[in-house]
Amino acid sequence: MLTRRSLLTSVAAAGAATFVLPSVALAAPPDQSTPEGWLARLAAHRDDVSAVFSDGAGRRFSHLPDRSMVVASAIKVVHLLAYTTAVAEGRLDPDEQVRVGDWGARHPYLGDGPTGAGNRLNSLTYLGIPCDEYGVEKNPDQRVPLHSIAEVMIYFSDNSAADYLRARLGDRALRAAAARGGWRLPDLRMFSGETLLLFFPEYCPPPGSPVAVRRAAGDALSNRFACDLSFRAKVLPRVAEKPPSVEAIMAWAAASGQGSAAQLFRMHHEIAASRDRAAVLAQQVLGFWFASERPSGSDALLFKGGNLPGFLVLGLDVRWPDRPPGTGAIFLKNCTPTDLQNWPVLRKLCVDALDRPATFQALERALGH
Repeated sequence: MLTRRSLLTSVAAAGAATFVLPSVALAAPPDQSTPEGWLARLAAHRDDVSAVFSDGAGRRFSHLPDRSMVVASAIKVVHLLAYTTAVAEGRLDPDEQVRVGDWGARHPYLGDGPTGAGNRLNSLTYLGIPCDEYGVEKNPDQRVPLHSIAEVMIYFSDNSAADYLRARLGDRALRAAAARGGWRLPDLRMFSGETLLLFFPEYCPPPGSPVAVRRAAGDALSNRFACDLSFRAKVLPRVAEKPPSVEAIMAWAAASGQGSAAQLFRMHHEIAASRDRAAVLAQQVLGFWFASERPSGSDALLFKGGNLPGFLVLGLDVRWPDRPPGTGAIFLKNCTPTDLQNWPVLRKLCVDALDRPATFQALERALGH
């Protein structure tokens, strides 16, 4: 049985890699270790799903595309395009040597996976940077190229990397990148700030407060953690002494950053279809980790996902040499641990839908279209 303490160190590997909790149970759940099981799950609970798919060969469908849902780490494609735009325009040097401690100042120790296997720990390990079990670097003065921070933001969904880039670039640059993909006023929040609002609920605005108020509260906590060592020292004792309840975590997740399948679809498609330097640099990052899984005959598979308790989001593209890219965006709510555990099967189903007409039609039928 999960305890409140173990809830804080459980993880789903769909990209956001945050807390995983029991959620709404599905009656007679299908076997989601198979594509057929996922099709059955989607068909049985269509109201849990928002999606837009286009295979680049003339097939397209949408299902509740404009409904606002939890976007989780899938929004990091906005941070990525803002970064690659700054590089393409000469405002950032990708080879700049960044002090690891400056990047780590946006990592509040927990909330990105199990102790000993969190996302930032995985990022630092990948880069050969020694750290402790909380993903805290042992030598904060060690240096890392700026491009590595942007890359692990996508490869390992490193939240502190996204926060570092947002702090460096500013919201105007991120909003401009999102607007290029038709995403007006994206719900930008510091991931570290959102996590700290869960640990320190006394700083959280009352339920029903405007999004801007919650965003400001989280951003303030993120900045405080980055600059105030005395506040930073309170985080681990607070979580140990007053871990949030299941109910608090579920309410927190539901109130986190929002987006729609239509917005994420347009953002992905803009990146995948464009040939300017900023888009190509973003394609290279999004296409690196799953290069071996791209469909036969395609140029690339671009992917970024995200999850929070009860929520799962996937955004993906298949780039073809002889036709426009195929793009898919799918959001799910009321996710169970089984859903989150089997997210790679859903990703494979979505990739196949952009590659094979029969699979595209099966996904379309499952959603009632």
